[in-house]
Amino acid sequence: MTLMLRDQENIEKGIEMGREEGRVEGRQEGIRLMVSALRDFGISREEIQKKIQEKYQLTGQELEEYLK
Repeated sequence: MTLMLRDQENIEKGIEMGREEGRVEGRQEGIRLMVSALRDFGISREEIQKKIQEKYQLTGQELEEYLK
């Protein structure tokens, strides 16, 4: 494999890693905004928990992080 081919593969891997990181961050921001909006509408913690769990299938610990 030539150096240029290896460099191109590394660039492509880096781009994909960046995209994945962006997807994760976007999902996290979406969950935070959804929790905030539901709170603004006066939705109970239990109902917020239920709705977030339905939409995002989070573990209990992950869910708690968003509900703090």
